[in-house]
Amino acid sequence: MSSRVAKKLTTPFHKFSPDGAILMVNMIDPQVSTMKVFIEAITDADLPFLVIANKMDIVKKSKLREVEKALGAKLISASMAKGLGLKIITSSVAKKFKAGSKIVVLGVFNSGKTSLISKLTGLDLLISDMPGTTLEFTPYKYEKYTLIDTVGQVIDVSKPMMISVDLSGCKSLSEKIERILRQDAEGILASLETAVPNIEKTVKVLKKQIKSGHKIITFGAGASALVAMEMAGQGMETGIKVIPITNNLASAQPVSFSKGSCEDDGSLARYINYFINPGDVVIGISASGGTGFVYNALEIAKKKKAVTVAITENPDTPMGKAANYVIKSNAKPEGPSSSKIQVAHLAIGHALILALADERGITADQSVSFMLPEKVSNKKMGIK
Repeated sequence: MSSRVAKKLTTPFHKFSPDGAILMVNMIDPQVSTMKVFIEAITDADLPFLVIANKMDIVKKSKLREVEKALGAKLISASMAKGLGLKIITSSVAKKFKAGSKIVVLGVFNSGKTSLISKLTGLDLLISDMPGTTLEFTPYKYEKYTLIDTVGQVIDVSKPMMISVDLSGCKSLSEKIERILRQDAEGILASLETAVPNIEKTVKVLKKQIKSGHKIITFGAGASALVAMEMAGQGMETGIKVIPITNNLASAQPVSFSKGSCEDDGSLARYINYFINPGDVVIGISASGGTGFVYNALEIAKKKKAVTVAITENPDTPMGKAANYVIKSNAKPEGPSSSKIQVAHLAIGHALILALADERGITADQSVSFMLPEKVSNKKMGIK
């Protein structure tokens, strides 16, 4: 099983018969809706639990209260990177859980699950900001307890398909279709608060850079590749120079969509940068924020003094760190497929290009002129 698939498919945590749970919240990107799903699963299993607010050294203190109110749970303020809050965590573990308990450590990727276990046990564990570093449930001994590290995505595999939309309970095909359409729309609406401020900033930057003669390059893999191509197409219709480069090569499509072919190809990142000059705007698209050639292309482009933009669901990733501007969707929780996120990213792409066209004063007549056929004489059949 490839790492691409392994990080997506998860054994339900209750298979390990835990006696308690610790939920790690990444305060840079709390993903409240997903955290509520975790808390629901924990309470359904009737487990005692703690919730830890990690990376509090990077965010405003007021954010702790906001997330506590949204989750309806008390959070322990902490920072695994700085070692903050560990004394409170160790004492809370001793008070909350009985000796001999198996404690499952839950949370999305990059929330600090493995870091917490490493701090408590003193073990030198593999820790990275790359999504999917932990690919299997792993137990570790800690004093009188067993801590179980988990992957960054818990999916209820007992439900039908779980291809990003839970269709259980639907009694007819029409109900299933309606639920899918509604949840796609909800994913877009949920992204308004997180996406609009930086879409606005990015539109202003794009307008300025285009006026100075610079171009736009969009890129992504699989579903994100479709978003990159859609943005380029709409750019063409509004008179903007947009170059889309994706991993959907002739030999990889549609395999690249479902299996991630060529995602880790560094040469593709370098190839993208052949087209980039200082001042150009490069827009990388990745739901996870960890697609190899996408974040690597942004890193290289940033060094070349290009303006880097990330469209992603997960900003606390290599891709988010390589971007001058991060446009965050908020379509989670998802299943193995990222269809809701893809729809949200398409909407973000539309908002970027269409708002930019209007800010540039593009008229309907001009837009039509960009779309008119431009025929040139061609050789006759059979002439080489």
